[in-house]
Formats: sequence, C-alpha cells, structure tokens
Amino acid sequence: MNSILMIVIAVVILLLVFVMFSLDDQEEETGFLSDDKGAEPSSLPEGVAASAQVNEAAVEKSSAGPRPEQIKVPEKASVRQISRPGAGDSVVLLNVGGEEDLRLRIMLDQRLAIPTDAEDKNAVVAAVQIRFPEEVLADKDTFLKLIRRAEGVFEKQFSFDFSCFAASQLDRIWMFGRDEGRDDALFEALVVAFEVVSRFKQTLETDSILRDSHARVSVGLAMGKLVKIGRGMVAEPTWVGKPAYLAETLAEAALDFSIYVDEEIHKAALSLFDFREWKPVKLRSPLPPLPVYELVGWNKPDEIASFASHKDAPARRAVAVAYRYLELDSKMQPLLELIGDPDEKVALEALETIKIIGNEHALGILKRIFPETQDPVFRSAIIEAFASIGRDEVVPVILGSTKEVSWKVRLAAAKALHKLAGADSLKHLEPLISDPDGAVRACVNGAFYRATGKKEYLDVLAELSTDLSKRTRKAAIDELLDIESDATLKTVIASFCEQDTELQKHTLRRLEFSKSKILYQCFLSIFKNSGEKIRPFIAEAVRRAGLVN
Repeated sequence: MNSILMIVIAVVILLLVFVMFSLDDQEEETGFLSDDKGAEPSSLPEGVAASAQVNEAAVEKSSAGPRPEQIKVPEKASVRQISRPGAGDSVVLLNVGGEEDLRLRIMLDQRLAIPTDAEDKNAVVAAVQIRFPEEVLADKDTFLKLIRRAEGVFEKQFSFDFSCFAASQLDRIWMFGRDEGRDDALFEALVVAFEVVSRFKQTLETDSILRDSHARVSVGLAMGKLVKIGRGMVAEPTWVGKPAYLAETLAEAALDFSIYVDEEIHKAALSLFDFREWKPVKLRSPLPPLPVYELVGWNKPDEIASFASHKDAPARRAVAVAYRYLELDSKMQPLLELIGDPDEKVALEALETIKIIGNEHALGILKRIFPETQDPVFRSAIIEAFASIGRDEVVPVILGSTKEVSWKVRLAAAKALHKLAGADSLKHLEPLISDPDGAVRACVNGAFYRATGKKEYLDVLAELSTDLSKRTRKAAIDELLDIESDATLKTVIASFCEQDTELQKHTLRRLEFSKSKILYQCFLSIFKNSGEKIRPFIAEAVRRAGLVN
C-alpha cells in the first residue's frame, strides 16, 4: 500500500513539473519579456527584423501621432531593454583622422604595435645610460623621483638636434643624421656626447639629491646602417642593426662619466678629438673582442689644423667642419687651402664653412678662383659665400651671374643679390621673374612678394608648388614657408597630399620650426587628409614642434 502511494505522489510531481515548463515555453513564444505582448514572432533574421522595427517606428512617428492604445508605460525595465530602436539617433560619431582622433591616439597607452613598414637609414647612434646603485631600487617611489630628476638634466636644448627613443634599462637611444642640410652627423653626436657628460657632472655639483644617490651617466657611440621598423602612427619604432646594438654595448661597458666609441668612429674623428685606446674588450655575444676607444677631449688647434694636409679626405673634411665651431680665426690659412682641395666634398665643405662664418679673409681667394671655376656647383657655392661675407664689391660679380646658363648659378645669384641689395635688387631680378627654370622663378617671385606684398606673386608660388618638377615644387614650398604668413602656410598644406613622400618629410621638417599661430591647425589638416604611411612623421613633427607633450 505504501509503495502504491509513493508511486502516485511521484507521478503527480512529474505532472506538475511538466505543466510548469509548458507555461515557460508559452511565455517565451508570446513575448513575455517583450513590451509588445501582441507581437507575432518574426521569421526574419535578427538584424533585418531590428531594421524593420526601426523603420516602422519612424513611419508611426511621422504620422499624426500614436494611437492611445499603442502608448505603453513599462512597469520595469528588463534585461533585454538595455537599448531601444532609435536610442543612438542623437549620437554623432567623430570622423577618424580628426583632431579628437589625433589627440586620442597620441594619449593612448600603446601595446607593442605590429610592424607596419621598414626603411634603411644611415645614422650615428648614441646610447646614453643613466646609472643608480642597486640599493636605490628598493624604494620604488624614491627611485621614480630620482629618475625624473636625472632625466630632467637632458631637457635643456643641446647644440644639435636628434631623435630620442627609449631602450633597455635606463638607456635611451639618440639618433643623429635625421635632418638634411646639416653638418656631419658624427661630429654632432660627439659634441652632444661631451655635453651630456659635462652637464651631468655640473648638475651633481648643485643637486645634492642626485649626488647623494650616486647617480652616474655613460655614453656609447656607433654608426652605420640600421633598419627602422615602424609600428604605426604613435608607437615608437624599433631600430635593428649592429650600430644600435653596439652603442648600447659600449655604454654598458663604459666607465662612469666616460664616452666609448668603436674603431670606425675613432678613425673618422681622429683629426678633431683626442682618444684613449683600450685593449680589445669582450663585449656581448656574438660580438668578438673589439678595440675600444675612450673619447677624452678636443685636439689642440695646431693639431686640428695640421690634419688639413692629411692624406685621407674624410680627415680633411672634418677639419673644414671644425672651423665652424672652434676659435681658429688666427689659423685661417688651412681652411682657405681646403677651398681648392682636389676632393669635391672637402672643397664644398670648406666653402660651406666660409658661408657660415662669413670671414672676410676668404674674400680674396674667392674672387681669384671664381673666374677659373667652371663647375656650376662650385660657382653657386662661391656666390653663396660672397653673400654671407656681405661686401658690396662683389655685387657686380653676382649681377653678371644672373645671366649664366646654369640654373644653379642663376638661383644662387638671385638669392645672393636680394640678400645683399634688398629692395634695390628688384630691378635687376625682374628679367628672372619669368625664368625658364621653375626654382629660379620661385625664388624671384618670393623676393617680389616680400617687397611689394602683391597677391599676384603669391599666386605664382602657389601654382609652382604643384609643378611637375620636384625641384620647382621644393623651391616654391621653401619660399612660401620663409614668408610664413597664414595664407602661405595654408597654400603649403593645400598641396601637401599631392607631394611625394620625400618632399612631404621635407615640409614637415620645415614646419617644426615655424612660429605661426595656426601651426597646430595646419598639422591637423594635413593629418586628416594624409595616408597612413606619412601620419607617423606628422605625429613626430607635432611633438618636435613642441605642440603636444
């Protein structure tokens, strides 16, 4: 009897469970969790059904108004009511590539981005290593403050510009050789390396916190060919190659407040700097034992001048560069002799130095060799040196050069004449305003616009900035950037996307030094309209211009 009773109870329980599940299924089918209980189940795909509901809602909204029986006030929002059709109609999405997009991308903490492009680059690499004793690392808050103080030593401008990238430990990689038309990259790196060590020593004399923490610095230098692996618009690139690896290795091996270089740099800089040679040192694997040289200081002026007759052309060229930065006015004869050097690079470097220092001692030899020189490159370089020296006696010589066959000579003469005579040169430059060479026309129209302010000359420059000739476009862009009005900057950015990559990079380097109040807006405009390949260079230019931190 008890068994029969238990079986009956079990059957009743099963029937109750079956009925409960049947009710749940009916509620799902009739839309129990939906606002519209009378809606029929749709057989359309989910996205299409949602679209149809939005369209129906729009049609009803545009009619005379909802019928009373259609107005519903939900008692309680359910899980499925997180978003309703039409809830995002008031959201205005920002366009990718706009100002907000640029700000967001620059501020975002980047993961290690995937490689997007690669390019070869010859450069001089300086690895600057900040050192602290191991016990300083015990207190991370104190260590963080020390790092900030130590890195603040390098915030002040150095003699030469460079690009800075983070490396391992507290190392940073400084790349020299980025800008065109600059001095020897190795010379710049060696000078900056000296400044790093001397500046850090001076800071320790006045900063007791860094001094008591035993902060130190060392520098390693190497040069050669690297591969720059780009990682998107904002992420720092990766530098691959022996120079970067060797520079970090030398910085790691260097003594405190020392600058270590390899044999190649030692040979190239021997004419200017004094080195201490160390025995071959075993550095990181797989590098074999290498001879290491410690940079000690400048050579004496007499020693530097003596290298002007060295058998190696790079040593003579280095002497020509040194005259720009060292007080060697009493020993000008070696520099003047380098103007007639059989090696073209050495002679042009000497002429460039004369142009920079504007020393009148060179005027006599320049006037003597100018008629004998037939090469357009040398003739234009001598004319530029004439203009820098600034003596009126050379004006007739320059005036005659405006009629020469070579466009290089005519261009140099037009620039020099305007520099020496100012507005008085316009009557002599007028025949060149329609010169067959576009670069010459750009120079002359720029001179006329500065003197008169007439829009017609600005229109010519705008037209030349889109010329078929790359040389013409570059000359026109340089003139527009030299004028640096709002109108000329807008003209430059209007044609930015049409230029080839090399000219775009040149324009960005020029814009970095602009003082225009609309510079940031100019960067935003070219960023918005440019392709992904040039955008990393735009972001770098914005940083280097000091417009964002």
